[in-house]
Amino acid sequence: MNVYDYSRSFITFTVPGNNARIGLEGRCVLTTPDGNSEEFLMFASCKSEDTYAERDLFRNPETNPSYDFSGLFSPDRFRIERIFVSSEREAVDTGLIADRFAEVRRHVVAVPATPLPTKQDVIAATLAGQVVIARNAITDEASGATALLEYPVKTMNVNPERGMFQTDTGPLPYYDFSDPSPDIMHRFRWAYCAFNEFTGAYFNCQAPWPIVVDGQEVARRSHYQEIIHRPQSVNTLFAFD
Repeated sequence: MNVYDYSRSFITFTVPGNNARIGLEGRCVLTTPDGNSEEFLMFASCKSEDTYAERDLFRNPETNPSYDFSGLFSPDRFRIERIFVSSEREAVDTGLIADRFAEVRRHVVAVPATPLPTKQDVIAATLAGQVVIARNAITDEASGATALLEYPVKTMNVNPERGMFQTDTGPLPYYDFSDPSPDIMHRFRWAYCAFNEFTGAYFNCQAPWPIVVDGQEVARRSHYQEIIHRPQSVNTLFAFD
């Protein structure tokens, strides 16, 4: 079985005057009942900057507020996510790659990995210092389509005495089957995932969240706070050196 080695996998997008190479956080493969599949690659976040400036490489928070920058690419479409201090300024930016970028290059390294079918296998691989990759397969009952998430497990908890493990890792591109948006790129949620069995997973999704002072909402800030339980998720783990 091959999985991606995310420490050596990147996406590079080219705009006038710059090539930005950014590491991958994870991927989602959507498969329809007729067998057609499409891969979506999520790239890691960075902070807004004035690239190649002589000074003040990060933007002035008073005159030009900084934001968290991350995104998602399908074979022909893009999604850019900008998270500001206040969620009122946020807007999902999507479109065709050909209309926005001079080029998008994918450098993805796939490596053979060993399945970890038991909890003891997961514990042993974790304590041996191996790279652990997780997959969550979620099938939508209404459409029959399947979303396969794959990502590196950055945080793993193990208890050898109790024979237990638990992941807690992200961000990853969670596909929300319930989202009615006609633009498929809008249906993805930035999320963290936790599971401690081979079926069932919890996703902690980013969403605007109220900041309350003295009982009054004063602002909204995007935060990982919306919990979605997917009991039908089929979870598999793999390891490689």
